[in-house]
Amino acid sequence: MHTFVSSIMSSRGVAAIALVLAAVAPARAQTTTSIPAVAPFSNVFISVGTFYVDATRLNERFARSDLLLLVPPKRTGFDAIANHGYATGIGGYFPYGRVLIGGEFQYADLGSESSPTGKTNQLRTTYFLGQVGFAAWTGWRFTLYPIIGVGAGNLTLTLKDRTGGASLPASANPTFDDVVLAPGAKSDMTGFYVLVQPGIGFDYLLLRNEKDHVGISLGVRVTTAISPHRTTWKYMGNEVFGGPDAGPTSSSIRLSLGIGGFRIGGK
Repeated sequence: MHTFVSSIMSSRGVAAIALVLAAVAPARAQTTTSIPAVAPFSNVFISVGTFYVDATRLNERFARSDLLLLVPPKRTGFDAIANHGYATGIGGYFPYGRVLIGGEFQYADLGSESSPTGKTNQLRTTYFLGQVGFAAWTGWRFTLYPIIGVGAGNLTLTLKDRTGGASLPASANPTFDDVVLAPGAKSDMTGFYVLVQPGIGFDYLLLRNEKDHVGISLGVRVTTAISPHRTTWKYMGNEVFGGPDAGPTSSSIRLSLGIGGFRIGGK
């Protein structure tokens, strides 16, 4: 699924489709002037979907092949962490004319890895996006729209050592490698990133009858994550030096379930 979605939904692909939809909508409106415009509906939803992080540079810090050259050789003891997981969240939007204004809050868990040396690493993230979309094609019960979100998030990297051992003081401004080599029983580092997320969405409104204006909404979104700002890390509130870049990446698909409502009208 990831390979297929990535191949058709690169950041350029998403942008191109969005422009096509934006161009089609006015043309469609000109050919249907005798039909009253159907305004897009408002929507509040919960969602679940895939999420990806570029963990390449992060995993290089766990491998640390240079430590094997020391006498005696050393290891961090941590295995490589996965770059994929599942995200859950809440969101919504409301129409202003055909412009959709909204936002989303998401939480993603990329799982944990336990090594034979008794060390565990876990990666999680939360992020918030403000979003603007355009209702390119609407009907009585559906809205098809390109959308773009801009926001920020935090990665939380948790390192655990079953045997405990030395850890860094809270007053330290360590390097990233310092924390990896001396996590103690448990150490957390947080990484801040900026996120831009263009995408395409389709929402369908389930109504009991044609007179109802509020019902259950079902939706799907395909998005691409772009993280233009290098990840900055902190340990116990203090700056971490030399941290790897590890922002969101690649294309994701999310399904949503919510409550939607529309009005008939005409902007």
